[in-house]
Amino acid sequence: MSPSRALTLIVIFCALLECNSNHMHVDGQAVTSRRTLFQVQITEDDVNAFLDGVEDSVMNLAGFVLSNYRRRQALWESGTCKTRCSVLSCSTRQLTETNRQCLELPEANKVFSSQFCELSPGNYTRCSKAALSVESYVRLPGIPVDLDTGKISPDQELTICSQQDLDQQIFQGILFPNSTRLDKIACSMFGASNGVLRIHPGLELLPIICQNYRFDPRKRPWYRSMMGVSKQVVILLDLGSSVMANRISNTETTNLFDATVKIVGEFLDTLNTGDTVSVYTFGSTSTVNVGKVVMPDTSNDSVVNETLTPLKAAMEGISATFNAAPANLTAALEYLLSNNRGFNTSLNNSLKVILIFTGGKLAEGPTLSLPSISSIEQALTTLKIKLFIYQWKKLQSSDPTFTDLKSAACNLNAYHDEIPRDYILDDPLSALQSFYSYVAKIRYKLKKGKPLYTASFEPYNGLEDLIAVSYPVFDGDYLVGVAVMTIFENLGQLWESVINERKDEDIVTDPGPSLNCSASLSSMDVAVPGLGNSNGGLCSGSNLAAQSYEARTCCDVQCNQTQPGGSSGIKLSVGAIVGTAVGGCFLTIVLMILLYFRKAIGKFLKMNLKKTTPGNGGLVTEATEPTKSPDSVFSLLMG
Repeated sequence: MSPSRALTLIVIFCALLECNSNHMHVDGQAVTSRRTLFQVQITEDDVNAFLDGVEDSVMNLAGFVLSNYRRRQALWESGTCKTRCSVLSCSTRQLTETNRQCLELPEANKVFSSQFCELSPGNYTRCSKAALSVESYVRLPGIPVDLDTGKISPDQELTICSQQDLDQQIFQGILFPNSTRLDKIACSMFGASNGVLRIHPGLELLPIICQNYRFDPRKRPWYRSMMGVSKQVVILLDLGSSVMANRISNTETTNLFDATVKIVGEFLDTLNTGDTVSVYTFGSTSTVNVGKVVMPDTSNDSVVNETLTPLKAAMEGISATFNAAPANLTAALEYLLSNNRGFNTSLNNSLKVILIFTGGKLAEGPTLSLPSISSIEQALTTLKIKLFIYQWKKLQSSDPTFTDLKSAACNLNAYHDEIPRDYILDDPLSALQSFYSYVAKIRYKLKKGKPLYTASFEPYNGLEDLIAVSYPVFDGDYLVGVAVMTIFENLGQLWESVINERKDEDIVTDPGPSLNCSASLSSMDVAVPGLGNSNGGLCSGSNLAAQSYEARTCCDVQCNQTQPGGSSGIKLSVGAIVGTAVGGCFLTIVLMILLYFRKAIGKFLKMNLKKTTPGNGGLVTEATEPTKSPDSVFSLLMG
């Protein structure tokens, strides 16, 4: 072998080694690929390694959330989390070069489709890269908050403030700067039990979405899956004088019954496929069945709404006089339990729950220590029914008209909680945090502490269908919220097969552990000076009325130009640089191979040019397989 040929072989070998040192980054950790340039086909091991990294990341996210939650009071009082504000998804913001990344969008993305980049009637172009903030954005469960007059509860303020450090703690390590394309991981999120959502990367939402659609993470499939235990729920609504005659506050016109109906209506939206719910009212003389619903086997919002609307309408149509007598809870419970009303007792492993909503003044008097308590307790135990008593908080702590339901709950092995009056109309689901915590803990134990894969769902931001990898955050037995990473569904048959192996049943069955009044469900009420007097750490919206939504969010040269291209002043993404490098590396090796084997290749081409196959109307030169482009090779190498 001549020295020149030997040198050429050495260079080729070194180039192969260099091109084989590809890395995949998940949670800031570099995972070296075992594939060579000529073995770029992704394998089952590659998919499993990627998903293992996603699971580790979401569990780490949950860990940081818990740490921040436990330090929330100290973070607020020290001012640590008030040094900067969080951006609301529905607030316009001018992104600078230092706080944005321009990421390639999936082909199926609909947010930046042609309808939002209109040139002239019938003439459109497409925004292929979105300006995403390296900082997380916040979204609240109501229709956009007016930062000057909108209500944010102290609990929500603490959540927004104390979880700001998630950006540096983990969010940016998951997606920035290691991943540069939204090709697999869509986003990372934390949905708090009080309805605050923190999502990374930050993306300003379309005005039409902000104006017309509420977004409550507790109603999203990935959050509801944490309560994915087969449930039969019976709801008892106090129709007595204490709820019909009393208002939420001295300044609020809504009475306690109407507020209760709002809480229950929101609760219905959090149920899962196959769950059943029956609603009864109980007054001074009778218990009345309002209606029953079996949740449909679908994730289609319109079908679910169609199913729930009649029951919601029936509750809202209930009328009663303000002079109603105190309700009789003992008689209502005896009525339900004597004939197993509302429950299918043949479903032995289904969680059976009674939720009682009451104003607290009952016909039984100041206490519920009656002889019938023992028979009710025995029936609850025999039927394996869990009892939750939700009592509206007293306006005055010394009010003698309220029944002592806390002691009754202890006698009934039930759980008792007070419904707060402040901010409850803005965040009705917060009243049921104890119930959600209890059910989520059952699900968590059945899952044996592993992350949960949810069925595909359509996100609000317009991206293609996603699969969520979720993990609950508990402080003791209290559900702080849910950490989640979403990945795209349509990644190929191999991905689908591996992901399906990691999924478990969407609905699992278990009667649940025993429940009593001393259940260790910590309270989120924290006495912190200054809470409730600010906008909760949310940044005011920028005055960018003159700049279109497309201009603020699109990274192509100008979204309204015919020939979009690389934007001046915007740096090439790391993905573009790496793609170019890999493509260049590939071409270099090809040229070297051609150089070394030029004679052999010449002979091969001469022979094959003469090779023909029969075709229609004569002889046709045999087609050869097209060479893969550098871009496709890069995609395969990156998995």
